[in-house]
Amino acid sequence: MIKLMRECVECVRALKSSFGGTPSSAASSSSVDRDIEMHSLAGSTVTVTKRAFQRLNRSRMAIFAQELAVLVFTKEGLAESTLTGKSGKGGPPKTQLDVTKVQAITDAVLQEFPNASVSDVRAAIRRKCNNEHFSQKKGS
Repeated sequence: MIKLMRECVECVRALKSSFGGTPSSAASSSSVDRDIEMHSLAGSTVTVTKRAFQRLNRSRMAIFAQELAVLVFTKEGLAESTLTGKSGKGGPPKTQLDVTKVQAITDAVLQEFPNASVSDVRAAIRRKCNNEHFSQKKGS
């Protein structure tokens, strides 16, 4: 039950941020999809809402990378996947994260944090996958 409530809260937050934060703005818009501005990650074809991208925490590279990964893949998608598709400790293989999207996230993070390395960004995404998997496993 709590897991379903968390999912509902996540959905409401995503909708709220994409509608500008007020229910009346959502109701008055006849074609919401046209009104949502999208942001291309590092010039790629991968996009996220501009508002959500602007609200990402930029205090540390790892936090920025992990929050951006959630925007692109969702928490559930990260929990069920790995960067390579391999599972640790001899478990069954998992789904590999889309290579194009991972590259777009990496490039966007490196634009924001030029002193970071590709391996730093991949490590942050890997940790997020592991954390979400553990969190979902614990919640069920």
